[in-house]
Amino acid sequence: MVNRITESRAYEGNRSGAVLRFFVFSSLIGFLIGLFEAALLWKTPHMAALLVPDVRYVVWFLAPLLDMVFFGVLGLGLGWVACRAGYQKMLVAVQIGIAGTFVYLTLHWFHIKIGLQPFSPYEDAFVPFACFSLVFALSLLFLIRGWVRVGGYFERWAGTLVRPLAWGLLAATIVAVVGIVAFIARISFSANTAEAATPPPAGSPNIILITLDTVRADHLSAYGYSRPTTPHLDRFAQQGVLFENAIAATSWTLASHASIFTGLLPHQHGADWTVPLPRGPHTLAEILGSRGYETAGFTSNLRYCDKGWGIARGFEAYEDSSDSFRHNLAQTFLGEALIQPLYQDWCRYDLFDRRNAQELNASIFHWFRHRSKRPYFLFINYFDAHDPYLTSGSYNHRFGKIPISLLRRVHLASYLSNTPQRLSPSEQAAEISAYDNCLAYLDDHVGRLSQFLRQSPGWQNTIVIITSDHGEAFGEHGYYGHGYDLYREVLHVPLIIVGPGVPRGLRIQHVVGIRELFATVLDLAGGGKTPFSGRSLARFWHPGFKPQPGDDAVVSELAFPELWENKVPATISLTTPEWQYIYDSAGRQELYRWTTDPLEQSNLAASPDEQATLDSLHAQLVGLIQNSVGPWRGAEYLVPLEKQRSFLREVLFPPPFKPGAPGNQFRIGASQAYFGPERPWTPPRPSPAQQDLMKSLPYH
Repeated sequence: MVNRITESRAYEGNRSGAVLRFFVFSSLIGFLIGLFEAALLWKTPHMAALLVPDVRYVVWFLAPLLDMVFFGVLGLGLGWVACRAGYQKMLVAVQIGIAGTFVYLTLHWFHIKIGLQPFSPYEDAFVPFACFSLVFALSLLFLIRGWVRVGGYFERWAGTLVRPLAWGLLAATIVAVVGIVAFIARISFSANTAEAATPPPAGSPNIILITLDTVRADHLSAYGYSRPTTPHLDRFAQQGVLFENAIAATSWTLASHASIFTGLLPHQHGADWTVPLPRGPHTLAEILGSRGYETAGFTSNLRYCDKGWGIARGFEAYEDSSDSFRHNLAQTFLGEALIQPLYQDWCRYDLFDRRNAQELNASIFHWFRHRSKRPYFLFINYFDAHDPYLTSGSYNHRFGKIPISLLRRVHLASYLSNTPQRLSPSEQAAEISAYDNCLAYLDDHVGRLSQFLRQSPGWQNTIVIITSDHGEAFGEHGYYGHGYDLYREVLHVPLIIVGPGVPRGLRIQHVVGIRELFATVLDLAGGGKTPFSGRSLARFWHPGFKPQPGDDAVVSELAFPELWENKVPATISLTTPEWQYIYDSAGRQELYRWTTDPLEQSNLAASPDEQATLDSLHAQLVGLIQNSVGPWRGAEYLVPLEKQRSFLREVLFPPPFKPGAPGNQFRIGASQAYFGPERPWTPPRPSPAQQDLMKSLPYH
């Protein structure tokens, strides 16, 4: 009887020891793989062209902890099976095979960056299976043939090390948890070194620039929309100037923000789908920072407003998605392969790391409580109106509710197929209602920001500018989303300016370009009597304003990575007080009288009565581009005009620019030229596969 009890205890001890060994050594494998993964994320940007990786130090805690937990659970399962059913050697080989496959998948995932490209049966299924089979077979062969010689040594070695390793892994877990908690509890703002500052002139105003990502003007109640989507913005507009016809420089995020920050058109600054804003042009943050302003930026955009795309240059403090715990978690292999899909399927159909306006406001309020006494330039980018159009609480059904199946279908079709879609009237109405719900949520939190600002010191000397980088299409021309064309629904954006010296309750009908916010901010910061006053939007509200050459004519541009040129043509457009003229690289021309046809459904380009108008607008467009200040970095934006011989001659022999010379203040980009010679810069060029991938990704 005693012998049976002793044997039973020995068996139980061996079984628990085997489970412990499987668990500990599997966890150790996961920990080491996690360190390797963290090193990849920390050292290498997701795109070759990016300036910095989009993760923070917390990945050194997250990746090892996640992989250690994953492999620890795997080890427990394998250890339990080994004790119950035997086959210990085979299960050890399985464990090694899974580890080898995991390493391959991590490298493969990191190589393809983000991993949203179409499913590849070879790379995503066959190669991992072959990797597992090979490692499993080699491991099993070694265990079977070599176990007689090394088995005893391994058992003694494993038995000796298992407990110290277990305690070491426990300590590593505690350190990782503490590091993660510290990151969540006290996230420090990311600093970008600005040029040496000099004290700003006394009385210099604070300036807040807010971009409502993906907000089209005609869906704001302040612009006459039938639904009360934006009551707080309506009241804000009543306290300042509202521009009724503000036009974006393009229809996607990076190039549009780059135009706002530099005053240049996309063909001048060169920021592209796969190329960040170059170091040549001076940005608002750099200029104001060098003049003594405290500069800070807060953005929710999940991609093109990240530091790596150059938008953060010149900001002393800049918080983007990389400062979020959820973003760093989502950037790990398991975060993207496991957590993100589970989040979309079981919680909400959205990216796991997307931050809403409430979370962004919390960061802004925190910054206000710790900022200096200097005048400040604050940039805020809200992302709540971007698809997929999901919001929280009562806002989720304010104007109607959208089926998740429809939202998923439209979202995937928009960003994976890049082709026009057809929705039924009811489906289209559901999309629009969901978008309007998001606008209502966003408006509420802009209102809360406004209330906070009014209670903050210095509010009486603060200028607030609210606009958008681009609009959003709802099937007016086949597409849903943005970044595919240059029709009015994606170019017409809100623009409201409020503050000291700005008239109250004024609505301006002139057509203006939001890239002129560059000159406007510098002019307002300088007190209104600066070299930039001629291009500042403040000129439109000055008494006795008379349009000058270039006023009431706005150029917009759109180009695509090389692999997309045959699918979606590059496009350029000109918007005037009556017309929008569109010309693409396939030679197609479109002409819309937007004043009577705001949805641009009637193309008048073929009308015999409008041929003179067509030719005149085309000549005006070419003339404006010819009159833009060099250097030109994004020639791909001008592909539609390459057949113009006179235009090409001007490209080869551009007229010289001298700041202050008569007429030069009306040249596109003239305000940028006041800041001296630009630093040389060679744009990095990612591979064609990366270019194709970036165009297929969401959140542009």
